[in-house]
Amino acid sequence: MTYAPDRESLGARPIPEWYGQAKLGIFVHWGLYSVPAFAERTDADYSAFMQNLAAGKTTADRIPYAEWYLNSMRVPGSPTAVHHAATYGAEVPYADFRSAFDEAAGSVDFADWARLFAEVGARYVVMVTRHLDGYPLWPTGIENPHVPGAFRSRRDLVGELTEAVRGQGMRMGLYYCGGMDWTFREQPLRTMTDLIRHQALGPRYARYAAAQWRELIDTYRPSILWNDMGWPAEIDPHEIMAHYYDTVGDGVVNDRWMQPNLPGNRLARAAYLGFIGIALKAMAKRGSGIPEPVKNFHYDLATHEYSPPATAPTGAWELTRGLGRSFGYNAEETSADTLTGTELIHLFADVVAKGGNLLLNVGPDGAGRIPELQLRPLRALGAWLSRNGDAIYDTTPWEQTATTTTAGDQVRFTRKDDTIFAIVLADQHTGEITLRDLRIPPSSTVELIGEAAELRWHQHDDDLTIQLPPDANPQQHAYVLTITRP
Repeated sequence: MTYAPDRESLGARPIPEWYGQAKLGIFVHWGLYSVPAFAERTDADYSAFMQNLAAGKTTADRIPYAEWYLNSMRVPGSPTAVHHAATYGAEVPYADFRSAFDEAAGSVDFADWARLFAEVGARYVVMVTRHLDGYPLWPTGIENPHVPGAFRSRRDLVGELTEAVRGQGMRMGLYYCGGMDWTFREQPLRTMTDLIRHQALGPRYARYAAAQWRELIDTYRPSILWNDMGWPAEIDPHEIMAHYYDTVGDGVVNDRWMQPNLPGNRLARAAYLGFIGIALKAMAKRGSGIPEPVKNFHYDLATHEYSPPATAPTGAWELTRGLGRSFGYNAEETSADTLTGTELIHLFADVVAKGGNLLLNVGPDGAGRIPELQLRPLRALGAWLSRNGDAIYDTTPWEQTATTTTAGDQVRFTRKDDTIFAIVLADQHTGEITLRDLRIPPSSTVELIGEAAELRWHQHDDDLTIQLPPDANPQQHAYVLTITRP
């Protein structure tokens, strides 16, 4: 064994270089929830939802994530419960979606998925192997003590997508919901204190989750260990991480391993959770938000969901979000809920300029098809990267993250060796462009990426004015200026 199962030993290992160079990953949420494909449409984003949840204004049966279908249908009168009763019948259990899902999954061509992800420009893929609904997408040998028989997909979906992804030269990461499993608890999750209860499922669940994570590591050797929803208190997560590092020499681990710390006594636990609920509501009322949990465990990369940080974090980090408001496919969503190509490209440039990676989710439908609504922005991003990828891949943040033009357009910066890339978040035009608060050495050269000719430029006080070519092939969404300094 190379690594001891403790924070000091694991933390001495440097983060593999490939991760920071990759910039773009594709997240795949696909499971039984993809068959009903329903969540109530909402205008609230994820951050607003979480704030409302803490304040008691919104409950988790109204979460915009379609992959939470099982939880939402367990709440009488919820939008999902009403939809389920009207569409399938109130007495039809969630597990009945298994037959439709497994039948459709048998004919999915994962080579098509992998080719699409590569064409978009992804350098890695992360697949959800088991979400909160408890249904594994690989032939696990670890039996669920609450579900008799072989409760898993008939086809090795994890293994076949892994093979296809690696065949396209990308790395493969695996997601596993280690903190909770709704097959171990029948009561729905509606509040923040319910979430803590769902993360305290006891030693039997802890052994089950640890065994499945080890099985995934040993079988598929993933490049990313993407845990979610915390980790059981009964097992030290460093044991899983040490085994992982010993098995995958250049793997990385995310930061979602928080462990619940609840009193063992039933009455003391109830009092503690009651206090937590009151405190959260008070903080929400004051507008102070939900406090960040203390991460007293090892991790390689910090994760942010939907909203990028306002300023560049230190260390490796990743923004994950769906193309729409949900990760799992939600048939209720429209183009109004989905990123346009322009919005996606601008978001990606902002994330990379701040030193992060974008883990962009696709949610195939129940038949394993990636909907056209999701394909449109993906294709736009792929086309943009085919011309402007030098400003993204293998870059590092520059000393200056952002500026604006005198016309009011946003600009993001990246760096590679002696070249600074200025990514202007607007359609390319002709004539002059002036970048505010940007000084460069007099002998610098400025070019438009994809064009051979040098551009004329001059410094005016602290602003940089550049003459764009009148006959260049104009770029949509964003264009990139390369500034090479001596």
